[in-house]
Amino acid sequence: QYKEYIMGTILVIALFSGLFAVDNQEFFDQVEKEVNEGYEWNYVGKQSLDPSAKSISAQVEGEEPYIFWKLKKPE
Repeated sequence: QYKEYIMGTILVIALFSGLFAVDNQEFFDQVEKEVNEGYEWNYVGKQSLDPSAKSISAQVEGEEPYIFWKLKKPE
């Protein structure tokens, strides 16, 4: 029974990981392009969502979406 529980858990994790990747493919493609152009991830602290930038935001019920990290090109 323990083995079935582990296998079921692995299957659920794999399914959700696959769905996450497919739903966010445009984001991952843009990140890869920008990283290849020299952009780097920078910790910016909790900030409001930037509508002009692609991002995966966090959100707590009752609050506006926010980010902690942003891709920036070094100056």
